[in-house]
Amino acid sequence: MATPPGFQMQVLRENLLFLTSITVFILTLSAGVDVQPQEERYEPDYTCYHNVSSIETELRLLSMRHAGFIQLNNDYRSRAGHSQLVLRMSNFSSGVQTVAGGKVRVLLSYGEHAREFFPVESMLYFIKNVTNGASFSLNKSSNHTFSMWVLNNFDIIFIGMANPDGRDYIEKTRNYCWRGTQSGVDINRNFDWNFGGPGSSNNSKDGEFRGLHPFSEPETEVFRNLSYVFAPDAFISFHSGARHIYIPFADSLSQHSRRQPINKTLLLRLARYMSRSCPSRPFKFGLAYDLTGYTADGTAFDFMAGHEKIPFSLAVELWEHKKHEGQSCFDEFNPKSEVLQAELSLVHPMYIELLKYLQKWKKESFQRFQVKKDIDSLLIRRKKDDGHQRLPIRKNAMFYSEDSKANRDFGATLPSQLAFLMLFILMIALVALLVRHVCQMVRKKRIISLRSLSATFSLLKLS
Repeated sequence: MATPPGFQMQVLRENLLFLTSITVFILTLSAGVDVQPQEERYEPDYTCYHNVSSIETELRLLSMRHAGFIQLNNDYRSRAGHSQLVLRMSNFSSGVQTVAGGKVRVLLSYGEHAREFFPVESMLYFIKNVTNGASFSLNKSSNHTFSMWVLNNFDIIFIGMANPDGRDYIEKTRNYCWRGTQSGVDINRNFDWNFGGPGSSNNSKDGEFRGLHPFSEPETEVFRNLSYVFAPDAFISFHSGARHIYIPFADSLSQHSRRQPINKTLLLRLARYMSRSCPSRPFKFGLAYDLTGYTADGTAFDFMAGHEKIPFSLAVELWEHKKHEGQSCFDEFNPKSEVLQAELSLVHPMYIELLKYLQKWKKESFQRFQVKKDIDSLLIRRKKDDGHQRLPIRKNAMFYSEDSKANRDFGATLPSQLAFLMLFILMIALVALLVRHVCQMVRKKRIISLRSLSATFSLLKLS
């Protein structure tokens, strides 16, 4: 009797699931990771928090309900084959007017460290807030206005789950201290920026194990690829465990040499705006190696700033336990389930301040670019019109176009300037001749007068 095809497929799926579980177990034993499970004060309630499968379901439903605003890409995958849930959010309608200078392009990363649940929840909260407001097109509420402002002016890509294997491992083992991938690699030490420095570890048992070489982990490929094809204006790597906003750099070499980003002033200004978004619990901000008290080599945000030259690259830690003590982990990085929504609402304004600042910066940058472009265009056109090589024009010189009468009146070519000079010299010469002639005439009259006067005196003397 032949086995039904459907039964064969079911057996195959069960075997694959069994093999995956065995692989996780073997990798854990071989890694010998020292990030061991601890007794937790509280654990996540999955009716409040999302697990890996529910996050994927939520994002898939959002992309289906809001196809004009949300696109979900499952092409980027982890070593075990889990989707990294790359989602793009913008207004994709062809009828939308093009923003001058283009939309602000933002790349946001979540879930690099498996035990940090809160940043991923903040991503979902933000996306839902935007898409819900956009749904009420007939009701011109403040929510709708905000949502359309985001969608019309920004192009945002979310790396929704940078380390899905690590999250999957936590859910299966309930080891909430787990930080890395299934094999124990900290992907936030696996980037090609001072890779191998003392701010990471070559010990596979260490929580900051960097891997064998830069980009050895497939989970980091999405960062390198998107930074190239998307060319973001800003990159933010979200974490939890403190309430800090870090500007580059975090690596040990930068700390030793006191290296600072060339746009440090702009980065600090952005961090200040973001910090003030929550007056009751402001963020601390500054250079990463100064703020943390330790160094971190091979981080994503250092790579984006130093290697990829992205204008704004930050690492943001969204939540901290004020009085954490002991070895427990989940409560160190994530709030209790019953206060999760309140904590998410508290950090939401930070996203708004981030976007407002980036829009202002983009607009001002575009205006400066346009001025430079217009000046360069005038210089090129003038060179072509003259048909000969010119001396460099000073920045404060007056520019003109030959089809403008007003400018023609003020502008003079070299031949006309020489003709004017010759005419001026000729006029000076004529004036000089005229003055000389007048002087000679006056001198002659004076001589004649003196002779007449002398003759008169002579006649009077004779008489």
